Amino acid sequence: MKKLLLLTLLSCASSAPLWAQNPVNSPRPQAAPAGAAGAITQVAQGTGKITGTIVDSISGKPVEFATIALINAANGKTVDGTVTNEKGHFSLNRVANGTYTLNISFIGYETKELKNITISANDQEANLNRVQLSGSQTRLQEVTVVGEKPLIEDKVDRMVYNAEKDITNAGGTAADVMQKVPSVSLDQDGNIQMRGSSNVRVLINGKPSTVMAGSVADALKQIPADVIKTVEIITSPSAKYDAEGTAGIVNIVTKKNSLQGVTGSVTLTGGTRASNGNGNIGIKHGKLGINVNAGVNRFYSKGAMNINQMNQSRDQNTGQVFENNVAQVGTSTVDGMFGFGQLGLEYDLDEKNSLAAGIRVNTGSFKMRSHQSATNTMAGQNDAGTSFGEPTLVDEYNLSMKNNNQRLSMDLNLDYTHLFKKPQQELTLLALYSQTDQDNSVNQTRYEVEGPLRSTLLNENEGLNKELTFQADYAHPMPKNTLLEVGAKGILRDVSSESLYNGSGQNSGFSYDQNVIASYLSYGFNLNKKTQVKFGGRYEYTDVAGNFANPEQDFTTNYDNFIPNITLAYDLKPNMKLRTSFTQRIQRPQLFFLNPYRQQQGPNVIVYGNPRLDAELTDSYEVNYSTFFKTTSINVSAYMRVTDNAIESVSDVVDEITYVTFNNIAKNKTYGTSISGSTKPIPAWNINGNLNLYFVDLNAPFASNSGWMYNINVSSGYTFGKGISAQFSGGFNSDRVQLQGIASSFSYHNLAIRKELFEKKGALSLGMDNPFREALRFENELSGRSITSGLPFRTESLVTQYNRGFRLTFEYRFGKMQQQGPPKRKKSIRNDDAKQGDGGGVQN
Repeated sequence: MKKLLLLTLLSCASSAPLWAQNPVNSPRPQAAPAGAAGAITQVAQGTGKITGTIVDSISGKPVEFATIALINAANGKTVDGTVTNEKGHFSLNRVANGTYTLNISFIGYETKELKNITISANDQEANLNRVQLSGSQTRLQEVTVVGEKPLIEDKVDRMVYNAEKDITNAGGTAADVMQKVPSVSLDQDGNIQMRGSSNVRVLINGKPSTVMAGSVADALKQIPADVIKTVEIITSPSAKYDAEGTAGIVNIVTKKNSLQGVTGSVTLTGGTRASNGNGNIGIKHGKLGINVNAGVNRFYSKGAMNINQMNQSRDQNTGQVFENNVAQVGTSTVDGMFGFGQLGLEYDLDEKNSLAAGIRVNTGSFKMRSHQSATNTMAGQNDAGTSFGEPTLVDEYNLSMKNNNQRLSMDLNLDYTHLFKKPQQELTLLALYSQTDQDNSVNQTRYEVEGPLRSTLLNENEGLNKELTFQADYAHPMPKNTLLEVGAKGILRDVSSESLYNGSGQNSGFSYDQNVIASYLSYGFNLNKKTQVKFGGRYEYTDVAGNFANPEQDFTTNYDNFIPNITLAYDLKPNMKLRTSFTQRIQRPQLFFLNPYRQQQGPNVIVYGNPRLDAELTDSYEVNYSTFFKTTSINVSAYMRVTDNAIESVSDVVDEITYVTFNNIAKNKTYGTSISGSTKPIPAWNINGNLNLYFVDLNAPFASNSGWMYNINVSSGYTFGKGISAQFSGGFNSDRVQLQGIASSFSYHNLAIRKELFEKKGALSLGMDNPFREALRFENELSGRSITSGLPFRTESLVTQYNRGFRLTFEYRFGKMQQQGPPKRKKSIRNDDAKQGDGGGVQN
């Protein structure tokens, strides 16, 4: 308990959130501008107010997150500060009477000073209107950046984890990165969970990718951590987003530049559990920008398993009940090879019109090899009918299993943006085509204990997922610094599957079409000086058709939904904000849940999807409090989710075989709180942490389960000077309650030491994964009563993963760049409505 309390105290949060429509104080600036005092001096507060909007001098576009410092003209000391919001707006409240200088700075711009700003008894408000910043032509090598991005930032509508600042990520994959993201955790199969829910939509650079439709766990292994810039977590999205998942959105933003010139980087990693290499190059010349990124990733691991399955069966003739026990002991090895390539093009037709296009390709293979010894025993009831007699040996054999997964995915996008004369008024037209081809084969060979071959079984599946999306968005600035957003969208999905069962001589195939038409409206305004409101609504119409090899199984259905959302924010003090929100979402199943292919994962386990699944419906409520003081910031949230028609995995036992599929059979209620934050005890030392505590109540007609759960992660970094730094990260996930059992708790810890080289152009990092523990052990339990027979069954498993690893990473950056104007905000398609797979790479 003392350890938990200590970790809770270390669980300190990111900077206080900004508000898109908020004209009041935002968090303190991260860095004092040149010429200003480094610390904000506490002075008597008044009733004055200074407002303005910062824009680019050439394009007229707002400059978001520019640093504003208010300096007392009499003594030159900084007395207050803030940063601009997404519309470039800032507001300094409670300013005492006096004369001030306003210092405005942002990387890539010349620092600007506005002098002789006066607040007096006769004039309590100074409106500076539009303030223009001119782009800096200074080479980046000559720029001294005062201050540093924190590891975790709390922005307008999302939490941002700056992955490139975490040196423990070097040489890893996106799966390693996700373990350290606030409010996000991974289960033992490597699937993403947000606040205890696995219903999370994952985007790459703001765009959906069909690579996530099969297995999110496999997809995360394909993305090297070295190409990830940030990870954005959106728990309460507005109506402009699709029906984005029960828990929210995770957006993985990869590295690229919008700077003039040529730049690039190369990263090479060698390790005991994984090795990879990747490189990127960016070219920006005049109106044309090109970015190329490519790499390869190889991982390998080994493990062991000990599984005991018990089920009861009834003799149809005598009515006697028997208990069957299957014990499996074995080892496994897993290895995979993934490659990716990405090309992005951006072209400015003129100051008001721009085009962007891109292609991303992912390819790879995942192989699992397992060798097991299986023993099957049976015992019958005694005469009293209260217990079972001595078990007798029914069968024993050795099993060799090969599971091969191959995939090839491609995403193509074309985007057009038109800017109007008014700031923030713009029209975007977007198109996206995505396709993923997934092939799976399972080869099982059984041998007698003495060695002779007994039987072979080969099951194969070819799955294809295609999506074509068109989207239009229009933003219109309204009076009093508000913004109206409207849009429309169409998604055409085509899922198909062809299966071959050599063991039974059966072939099967199906196709599944899902078309979605949607429109939305979102509007935000200020109710008063301290209260802001943002609300919206989204209408979606869905048409579904399923076609099977047997026409009698074909079906069609359609439904429509209106999805409202509202958010209210209230400023308790300049450094304290209270925010509450309500969202309602619809979540449609994707390929992983739909594919009826029966994949045999073991001698007695078969997993398959359900094409007749309906969409989930979720009501989500959240209350959020954030504050900062000195070098510490804290964010606390309380939330509740109620999901009807929840998609849950369902297990049944028939003839000693465990069948696992998915059904809309549960009602899921989740109540929880999360605490996250950051602190700097001294300038060279930072601590970040997150604690999520929640209660889940699952109810279905044939089963129910409930319980408390929690997950916690902590990271800490220290800079020793002379280019040497070290970082630690670790986390713990408690046992997880499931509808028919309990999933094991687990923990992780990582260490890294980094040395910068070649005048900070290069670096050498030593990473250590779980160095103080040889293996991680998962003890899982699945139990219930057979839906078919009504008799009890139970599966207990102990899975061992040898996850201790070491890796050495070399990084090198090259090129000389110049910043010309602010990085442009790019809109992109987000297909957030589909529930994605979380099968740990075993179900296509």
